[in-house]
Amino acid sequence: MKLTPQVIQELSRLVGIENVRTDEVSLSLYAYDCSLSRTRPDGVVLITCAAQVAPVLRVLAKHSIPFVPRASATNHAGSCSALKGGVILNLTALNRILQINTREGFAVVEPGVITGDLQAALAPLGYFYAPDPASTQACTLGGNLAQNASGARCMKYGGTLDHVLAVQGVLPDGEEVFLSRTQMGPDWVGLLAGSEGTLGVITQLTVRILPVAKHIQTFLVTFPSLQDSVEAVSDLAACGVVPRCVEAMDKTTLQAVEEFAHAGYPTQAEALLILELDGTPAQIKKEQRVLEEICRAHQALHFSFAKTKEEREELWRGRRSAFAAMARLAPNVLVGDGTVPRSRLPQTLQRVQQILKENNLCAGLLFHAGDGNFHPHLLFDERNKLQTRLAARALQEVLKACVEQQGTLSGEHGVGVEKRAVMAYQYDVDTLGVMQKIKHALDPKNLANPLKILPCRFSEKARVAHPLLPQVEVLRQQMLAWKKEKIAFQIAGSNSRLKTKHVHVLSSVSLNQIVEIDKANYTVTAQAGVHLNVLAAALKKAGVYSLLPAGEGTLGGLFCSGVLPQFYAHVLGVEALLPDGTYARYGGKVMKNAAGYPLTRLWAGSQGKLGLVTQLTFKVFAAAPKVPAPRAFVAMVPNLIQTRLLQAWGGKV
Repeated sequence: MKLTPQVIQELSRLVGIENVRTDEVSLSLYAYDCSLSRTRPDGVVLITCAAQVAPVLRVLAKHSIPFVPRASATNHAGSCSALKGGVILNLTALNRILQINTREGFAVVEPGVITGDLQAALAPLGYFYAPDPASTQACTLGGNLAQNASGARCMKYGGTLDHVLAVQGVLPDGEEVFLSRTQMGPDWVGLLAGSEGTLGVITQLTVRILPVAKHIQTFLVTFPSLQDSVEAVSDLAACGVVPRCVEAMDKTTLQAVEEFAHAGYPTQAEALLILELDGTPAQIKKEQRVLEEICRAHQALHFSFAKTKEEREELWRGRRSAFAAMARLAPNVLVGDGTVPRSRLPQTLQRVQQILKENNLCAGLLFHAGDGNFHPHLLFDERNKLQTRLAARALQEVLKACVEQQGTLSGEHGVGVEKRAVMAYQYDVDTLGVMQKIKHALDPKNLANPLKILPCRFSEKARVAHPLLPQVEVLRQQMLAWKKEKIAFQIAGSNSRLKTKHVHVLSSVSLNQIVEIDKANYTVTAQAGVHLNVLAAALKKAGVYSLLPAGEGTLGGLFCSGVLPQFYAHVLGVEALLPDGTYARYGGKVMKNAAGYPLTRLWAGSQGKLGLVTQLTFKVFAAAPKVPAPRAFVAMVPNLIQTRLLQAWGGKV
């Protein structure tokens, strides 16, 4: 659709006629991002201040014009492509660092701030922002949250969604919202992570900043095979050593990087690891001994460490130039970002290499190995239609291989348009339906970055769901019976915090099994009704530790009550029964998951208002972390987003 003169006039009144572009050059410049997608918008609006976003969206909503928020467009999934035409909202001018507060550990920024610019502003103050995407010198903080792009330091410090404390944004109809982690209720900030602009526009972020570690040691290790290197990483995680970063490269990648960046990588090796430890000198020394012992056991050829800050920066400069280095080898590079549980990296790698061979493709393999997150860089020439089809097919097969290994199709690049078909391979109908209802509740006219994330006609293609456990089915039938009779009810665990006296209570206490304690991946899967004292005793017996306190109450009750928000970042997977009787299964043992809306954050702190959590998978550790004291339970006050969600899936509980 072409923008009518009336729409152009209304937009020009808001942002200035010079900032509304419909000329052929502008439309062509915004017709692509870093993916294979090529689509032309009908117009481009250059946003010059945050206050313009809400009125611009109200104009677009009034005329039913779709829009795509965009800044640096460094994503690899086609998230910035305008599939239904409409308007591109260019947010790059919103690039101010508004506040840095080292005393309280936060910075307030606009979404167009380049990630590297924030790091540069923090460095003289002795602080840093933990998320570290490889494109840090180009990508933006708003884009990082929209894609949940986290980078190399995720293994120790967590993903982008764990470091954003508050968000100001605008819903697709122009309604302004403020979401903060200090508010009781669901983790709405976390729910935005990976939403790819499909739920609205981010206009401001408050992010956590951390003091730079006084002692950091970076290691370079080479191996005779990539298999040896990833097996070393798997064993390292199983020993409980948590490096700051663990990055892996195969021979194709490290040779390309060395030719391009001259970082000092040994090019005769078949595989390379860059590992980084931080902490006290004694801690680093102790972990270094374990690290070297494991690497030597896996046939390490070369083991060294950076002796100066300059050497350390040189090693990382090579890693960050990997995409540019690979781009010199072929006209096009298709990048994937599948993620699997760490223990399954070796067998996944074997399957990936087989897929590449079957499709006669050359690729470099690059890993955030500590997270099980790997990036195959498939080389091809887009002008060769057969080669392009083979590359696209091979990437789909690689992502499906990740799903088959209990992994996910995206660890940090998102789904966009290019991976949405695989979403039906990863999720069942109910889970995709939950995501669709979230989208519809906040964007009923489907204007915000339409046709992204969710596969078309997924009800016909989605994977078959496992049958519900008998105890869950009993709860489901009770819920549906009360809904049918229009009987109000309350969801609870053991009722130790909620203390409801409601006549009708749907409780998770019958779901009281610890399903698995997996020391290879340092995860635990347990049903929501498991009592915290029982869980603590089982973890102690297994020799692992969690962030959870012992005491009264259940696992699900603690998670949903909102009294321990620090635990949210440790939850990797969730299963839940919704008020309309559907059953969602999201996540698992993967440390990163950017495939769709992060549903773990939807039920975190939800206090039973958005359904009944039945099972959680969460991180545990080899050493005991400091367990925070739970805060007082306070009943949440529903906000606009919650109200719309409840309306979308069957009224209130």
